[in-house]
Order: sequence, then structure tokens, then C-alpha cells
Amino acid sequence: MLFCSMQKYKVFLNEKRIVFSSPAMITFAKTSSVSPAFTGGPEVLTYLDSLVQSEYPEAVIEHADPEKAFQCFQSALLNVEAAGGVVKRKDRILFIFRNGKWDLPKGKIDKGESPMQAALREVAEECGITGHAIVKALPTTFHIYQSPYRETKGKWIFKPTHWFEMEYDGASEGRPETDEGITEVRWFLPSELDEVLANTYENLKELIQMYT
Repeated sequence: MLFCSMQKYKVFLNEKRIVFSSPAMITFAKTSSVSPAFTGGPEVLTYLDSLVQSEYPEAVIEHADPEKAFQCFQSALLNVEAAGGVVKRKDRILFIFRNGKWDLPKGKIDKGESPMQAALREVAEECGITGHAIVKALPTTFHIYQSPYRETKGKWIFKPTHWFEMEYDGASEGRPETDEGITEVRWFLPSELDEVLANTYENLKELIQMYT
């Protein structure tokens, strides 16, 4: 998933981080640093295939114009947009337990929906609450994966997730959407977020750490 600054972009491929950066901004150690001059889709796909086999937890793509390199990378893949929410009730934050990990409620944006509409709907569906409202937009994140679905099976997917902070003042503790593999909905205090961070996805950690 991607958090971007002026000169640096981050994307996650499974638990591996890919950083698009100008040479002057690179300060990482123990990384796989490469400088591919991506000119089209085939080079990007070849790079991803090699990165999957790599033992490095992080890769750095050096480019004088990181934004241009990032856009070339994104345009080579099938883009599927999603949206989700960081829901707060007083001093607690809502998480779901899905597929063995703590996660934030999120999902694909349906045709005709805005990111805000999709985020509100996904929170309602996955957590079983209503009456939550958006407070502000949060940093957009990105991750890359190979599609498991029949129509696009094996294709590389570039997935931007639009995040929004939300408030909820209702009394419901929530209800997990079990059809989506969610087994628990739980409200965490900021002091309890270490439990979440110890068992969540790498691409969510920076977002969650904003609330610790």
C-alpha cells in the first residue's frame, strides 16, 4: 500500500515494500535497490515476477522523477479501487478479525459509487453498524497482488484504497460479516493497538500507527 511524500512513494506487494524514490531521498538499508527504466508493461510485469522470488523485504526503485515512475508502474497493471474506514467511538477504534489477522473494514468501490459512499457502505456491511459519519480523508494506500478470481486469475492488480476517519456514537458493539471471512469485530483503545500491530498487514501499519 502507498503512502506518498513529495519525493517518495510506497507500495506493498504482499509483505514486501516497494519504494519509488529519487536517489537523494534513499536512506534505506538491507534493501534490494534497483533502477529500472520502465518503458512499458512487460518490464513492470517481469520486475514483479522477479520480486516475488526475491528474499529482500524491501525494494527501492530509483528515478529522478518518482511520480513518473510510479505512474508508469500503475498503468501497467489492472487497477481496482477500494475504500475503507478508521471508525472511532469516543477513544476506541474499530477493527475486524479476518482470515487470521486484524484488519480495517474496507472493500471494492462499486460502479457509480464515490470513495466516501463505498467506505461508509463497507463499514456498515462488514461491521454491522449504522449511523457512522465521515470526519476527514486519510492517506490513500496501495497494494499489489495477483488476482485469485476466475475472470482475472493470475493478473497483477494495483489496488488503491481510499481511507476515511469516521465517528460512531451508537451503542452497538458491531456484528461480523461472516460470509466475508470476518469472525470478530472489536473496539480497541489506543493503548491496546500493539496487539493489532503484532498481527496485521504491513500495508496497514503506518495508517494504524497514526492512532497510537
